[in-house]
Amino acid sequence: MALYWGVCLMILGWMTYAKASVPENLDKSIDGLKAYYIKNENELHNAHPVFLRVLKDLKESEQNLLMSIIMDTYSRIFARMQNESQDEATKDRLAHVQEHLKKLQENYFPGKSAELKTYAETLWAIKDNDPIVQQKALFELKRVYREATQMKNLKNKDRRRRQVKSTRKQKS
Repeated sequence: MALYWGVCLMILGWMTYAKASVPENLDKSIDGLKAYYIKNENELHNAHPVFLRVLKDLKESEQNLLMSIIMDTYSRIFARMQNESQDEATKDRLAHVQEHLKKLQENYFPGKSAELKTYAETLWAIKDNDPIVQQKALFELKRVYREATQMKNLKNKDRRRRQVKSTRKQKS
């Protein structure tokens, strides 16, 4: 029975956190959009989320980069929905949601996400069956490998430095 109440409290905490972190006016706009667009929720519960699955088991810097790209993707999705909608109230809600997403991205996830996204798209578009691309990849491999190794070494060095600092603080 104690486990049951513990789970209930945990779920209630998540619900409270979810409600508290979304401004009330934005929450209402999202609920209005969901009521307008989602007619059959059964299709949504297929265990294949669109965005949430990519944020699992990532470090904060990786999450920040991905979250910035996710915010950009949401903006594109909602801009398309806004252009295709015939309902003025729905267009207003979509504009309101986009405004909040833009502020969130500017305030919490600034940086070079658009530039990095362009780089990622360029890399994804590489034709791996092209013999010239294959040859260039071989030609560049040692340098890329060295740079990746240096990045890893710097990361490990930084981690060791932080561990030494925390050990010194604990001793004092």
